Amino acid sequence: MTWGDLLRDWHDQLETLSDLFPHADPSALARFRGNRGLLAQYIADTHDLTLEEGAEAVEMRLLPSARGLALQAQLVAAE
Repeated sequence: MTWGDLLRDWHDQLETLSDLFPHADPSALARFRGNRGLLAQYIADTHDLTLEEGAEAVEMRLLPSARGLALQAQLVAAE
């Protein structure tokens, strides 16, 4: 799944988002559609994380396959 896929199906993903981030209010999550930075800040604030940790949590939990591809690309580039 890509961020674009997630955006196209955002409202249908709210239950999944609520499951992944249990301290987040589903109605608040609905407002962050399309804005990764604000979503990461909200997740950080509601889950006692730094902004960097919030951004990483969003990427790892919402787009784990994309994270794996990015990591794989970094490893190949390092070789």
